[in-house]
Amino acid sequence: QRVCRPVGPFRFLGRVVAGFQRGSKQLGWPTANLDPASFEHTLDASEEGVYVGWALIDDDSLPPSSRVVHKAVLSVGWNPFFDNKKRTVEAYLCHDFDGRDFYDAPMKLLICAFLRPQANFDSLHALKEAITADIDYGKNLLMQPPLVELASDPLFTAADVDVEEILQLSSR
Repeated sequence: QRVCRPVGPFRFLGRVVAGFQRGSKQLGWPTANLDPASFEHTLDASEEGVYVGWALIDDDSLPPSSRVVHKAVLSVGWNPFFDNKKRTVEAYLCHDFDGRDFYDAPMKLLICAFLRPQANFDSLHALKEAITADIDYGKNLLMQPPLVELASDPLFTAADVDVEEILQLSSR
């Protein structure tokens, strides 16, 4: 059962890190994994589950069409089907990046609504079906007010933010 429960919004700035390499290879949905240092204290009390929001990869090597704010459907938690040993924030950005990796690139991520709690599945096929439904539902929600307005949040539009400086300070 999916819902649209507004949250936050929670704003994060962190680097894209390598995950478990399951998103595109096993599931067919490549994800950008946020560095745990960016979220571990903010999301400690948050419910594990599927969320929606907006994301921007700040990487000059990407084509201009990829360096804009994109819809994001993300998993926050332990991913019970795979029995993860660490909590992750894995964001599927609703854009075709032509298979390009952007590991270590800065990512701005705004989480604005909760869709459903994490669940375990009987099969990989059932998990893939749930992810597909989550993405379809989430993309539609993000086009509705008030969520659509968050694509122009100051997190993405502030011109005076030195992303590299903030990331260097947060890694100390």
